[in-house]
Amino acid sequence: MRIGMITGLMVLSMTIAACGGSLPPPNDEFAAAKTDVGAAEAGGAPNVPDAKLHLQLSQEDLQKSKDLIDKDNKRAASLIAVARAEAQLALSLAKASIAADQARQAQQDLQKAKGN
Repeated sequence: MRIGMITGLMVLSMTIAACGGSLPPPNDEFAAAKTDVGAAEAGGAPNVPDAKLHLQLSQEDLQKSKDLIDKDNKRAASLIAVARAEAQLALSLAKASIAADQARQAQQDLQKAKGN
């Protein structure tokens, strides 16, 4: 009786460990990363050299993660997290560049107004 209980507990703990060791596919995270990439593209990242680089890195990591989903979900999730960070950085760099351009234009307009 005791051996059967020990064997049962071992099988149960191995089953629990096996379930806990595998991660579900990071589908929601992948969708969120695609949204971040789209926001960066729409926010002007392709037109700002530094932002464009980070956007490309994000797209590459997203593609790699897509290939890993269901094969290595842990690695896929990590790549998706990096892709999201790269896309968000690309958007921030694009916004900063646009704001700097607008500030320069406003400064030039102010100088012209003072000169007249």
